[in-house]
Amino acid sequence: MSSLSESEAKEFHSAYVTGLIGYVGIAIVAHYLLYVWKPWF
Repeated sequence: MSSLSESEAKEFHSAYVTGLIGYVGIAIVAHYLLYVWKPWF
C-alpha cells in the first residue's frame, strides 16, 4: 500500500504516537489552567 518498509512504518508510528501523547498532554494542562483561572461550573 505504501512505499515504507516495515521498520520505517514502525519508526513513523512511534514518532506519531509520541507526538499525539505530547499534544494531548499539552491540551490537558491548558484546559486545567483555564479551569483554575475561570471555572465554568
